[in-house]
Formats: sequence, structure tokens, C-alpha cells
Amino acid sequence: MHYTSIARHKTPVAPLATSAFRIDSVVHMLTGDVTCLIAETERRFEERAVFGIGSDTQNQHSPASWLASLLEDVANYVQDEGSLARPILVQAPIAALLHRDTPLACDAAIKRTRFCPQEICIEFADASLNMPAADTAKSVRNLRKKGFRVSVNSMKSWAAPMDSNLQMMLDTLRVDARKIETEPDLRARIEASAASGIAIIAENAAWRDGEMLAKLGVCFARAPRSDA
Repeated sequence: MHYTSIARHKTPVAPLATSAFRIDSVVHMLTGDVTCLIAETERRFEERAVFGIGSDTQNQHSPASWLASLLEDVANYVQDEGSLARPILVQAPIAALLHRDTPLACDAAIKRTRFCPQEICIEFADASLNMPAADTAKSVRNLRKKGFRVSVNSMKSWAAPMDSNLQMMLDTLRVDARKIETEPDLRARIEASAASGIAIIAENAAWRDGEMLAKLGVCFARAPRSDA
């Protein structure tokens, strides 16, 4: 699967920060083109059991509905700000990957905006892949059937199994550039992912390391540091 951007710019989009969201640009390390955006929020889904009176309202805050609401708010926020780069990576809780209603709820939410599902890339933590391969593949496949792109965040861990079938359904992999040299398992994951056509996005990268990272298969970076 080859990574392509829906819109590209030569000038990176400045971070947009409010009490709700922060939007950063992802750029190509060799050309400087903006290829997509990453959305972050202070919102957190509370993955905990609720008993007693509170249990009556738990279904109102399922991981599927929580993520759907977040996607709708992010889409509307980016639309209002006028940022054109696509897709937009949005981090999702692990529970959302497991919830059977997630694809339908997210699809309905995006239909209430001026976006289409292809403009959204739903990102799950590497740890979310630590379940039977068939279940993981089914969950990712169901999101892709609705048109969503899917990403894996390997910033903190990269040990979860990722077979070739799953790799072919992923669009991006996010890694920490500071750990690439010291973690052979991470380098192996990057190599295998890049060979499958997955776009590798580095955090904490510097512009001066662009050529070196590109040789490893890491062609994109989030807001890379300027050379000192």
C-alpha cells in the first residue's frame, strides 16, 4: 500500500493550539512538502468498569461513540481553521479497536462533516495489536471497508505481532527517531513496514538527519527540529 497525500504544501502548517486540539504538520524529510496532519487532544477515554447507578450510562460513553465524537470535532475544527493537508491522524483508545460499533459510529460521525473517511487516519497504539491476529485483522479491515486509513503508533512499544496481512492494511507507522539507532527490533519493524508500503513518520527528528532516516525507510517527520 503506497502512501499518498490528498493535499500538499511547501510551507508547513503552524501548530494550532486551543484548549481542545493541537494540529501539527507531517513533512517529507527530503522535499519539505506537508503530507498530512496529526491531531492531538487532552481528552482521554476512561477504560474502566462502572458499577451501580453509573452503569446505566456506560453505554452512552462506549469507546465507539467516544471516538466518533472526537473524529467529528477534529474534522470540524480543521475545516474551520482552513488547513488543507490530508489525511489527519487521530489517536484512538485501544478499546475502540475492539468495539464492534466503531466502524459504523465513526462513519456516521464523518458523514455529519464536510470530510470523507479517506481524509481520516485512525491511529492505535502498538499494544492494541496484542490480541489474536484474526481479531486484529478483522477490526482493521472493518474500518478500511468504511474508507478510513489506519495507523499504528510504535513510539513506546514495538513488540506486538504484525503479520503481512495486517501490514498490507496499514497506512502509517509512527516511531521515535531517538530510539532507532539503539533498538534493533524497532529498526526491523521499520524495515518490514517500509517494504510493505507503509509510510513511516518520525517524532523527535531533526532536518539534518533527513537523508539518513530516508535510507532506513523513514521519509516523514512531525515538525522536525531545525538544524542548530
